[in-house]
Amino acid sequence: MKLHQYGSNIFNEFRIKCNECSGLCCVALYFSKYDGFPADKVAGTPCRYLDNHFSCSIHNELHSKNMKGCLAYDCCGAGQIVTRLYGEKNWKSNPCTAQEEFDVFVKTFYLQQISWYVSEVLTLLPAKVLWKEADIYLHELHLLLKSSPQKILDIDIELLRTNINILLNKAWTMVKKQIANSENITKKNDFMGHNFRKAQLNGCNFSSTLLIAANLEGCGLTGCNFLGADMRDANIKNANLSESIFLTQGQINAAIGNLNTRIPKHLIRPTAWR
Repeated sequence: MKLHQYGSNIFNEFRIKCNECSGLCCVALYFSKYDGFPADKVAGTPCRYLDNHFSCSIHNELHSKNMKGCLAYDCCGAGQIVTRLYGEKNWKSNPCTAQEEFDVFVKTFYLQQISWYVSEVLTLLPAKVLWKEADIYLHELHLLLKSSPQKILDIDIELLRTNINILLNKAWTMVKKQIANSENITKKNDFMGHNFRKAQLNGCNFSSTLLIAANLEGCGLTGCNFLGADMRDANIKNANLSESIFLTQGQINAAIGNLNTRIPKHLIRPTAWR
C-alpha cells in the first residue's frame, strides 16, 4: 500500500549543513557522557573537540570512539538557520548575545521539527483533505524562521505544538483507516527492550513510546506512527519502515539497522548501517 507521495525538494530544508553553522549544537546543548557524547558538559559551554573553524576535530573518529549521541543528533537544519540570522556576529565573536543565540537555536530546532512533521502531512495520500491546512501552517512557519531572533523567542511553542498535534492526529487517523492491523498490540508508553521480532505491526501507534533497545528486526511497520518515539538502540535490521509515518532523521540515526532495512524515501540511511 502506497501511503506517501513525495515532492522532489520538500525535505531539503531540513538537511544539516554543518559547514554553514557556527557549531551551535556543540555549544548550546547539555551533553552527557552516558548518552554517548565525549564528556559531561553544561549547556552554553563549547565541546572540547569543537575547533576554531566550528568543526568537530574528531569527526572521523566518532564511530570508533562510539560517540552514539553525536552520531544520532540531527538539528533538522536549525543550526544553519540561526547562524544566518546572526550573520557575522556569532556567539564566539559577540559573547554578549551568545545566550540569546543559544536560546534561539533551541527554539528553532523545535520549530524545524514541527515543520518536518507538517511537511510529511503534505506527502500522506490518505490525508489529502488536510494538505491545504498543512500548507498554511508551513507557510507561517517559514515566515517566522526568516524573521528575527526576537520573533522566534516570542513564539508560544506549547500552543503551536498543541495546534499542530491536532493536525497530526487527524492525519494519523486517516492513515490508520487505510491499514489493517496485523497484530493487536495494546498502546503502551514503554516497550523498552521488548521483543517484536518478525511481528507484523502494521498500523500500530508507537507515538511518544519508549522503544529503547526494542527488537523490531524483520517487522512489518506499514502505517506505524512513530511520532516522538525514543528509538535509541532499537533493532530495525531487515524491518520495513518504508511506509511508516512521522519518523525523523534523528530517530533513524539512533536506531540499529542494516542494508536490508527499508526506510522512507525522505530519510537518509546512516553510514554505520553499511
